[in-house]
Amino acid sequence: MIDKIERILISALFAVMVLAVFSQVVNRNIFKLEIGWFEEVARACMVYIILFAAEIGLRDHSQLNIDSLVRRLPPKVAGLLQDVSTIVTIIFSGVVGLTSFRLLQTQAAAQSATPGLGMPTWVPQASITVGCVLIFVTQCIILLNTILHHKKKEGEAA
Repeated sequence: MIDKIERILISALFAVMVLAVFSQVVNRNIFKLEIGWFEEVARACMVYIILFAAEIGLRDHSQLNIDSLVRRLPPKVAGLLQDVSTIVTIIFSGVVGLTSFRLLQTQAAAQSATPGLGMPTWVPQASITVGCVLIFVTQCIILLNTILHHKKKEGEAA
């Protein structure tokens, strides 16, 4: 369910980003109007896309492992490497997410706005917080599923 929502969001954000960039190019070459917000929209969409896609890639550890190296390792070592990478990702995303949330609070209090759209600066920068929270939650679920799988295996072996 979450995967489907993320993929729909990525597709929608990509469409908006392409339209914004296309509109900027057409405007620059044909109309020559003073419209500066196309670039802001495209940049914000791109950052959100990157963080949603990173979270999707982390689900199967495709972002962290060097596939050819992992394939050559014994299964227990490869599994341990995946578990360690999951734990490191949880710690990293938790620290970055918490720090970025504090930064968002500071920016919201300052009431700063982007120059083109005039939207609060915390809106595009919230992508870091949203991405890290998604990564943190997903990796915690993966770690929990791994632990439960190991316990189930031990129960069946006994």
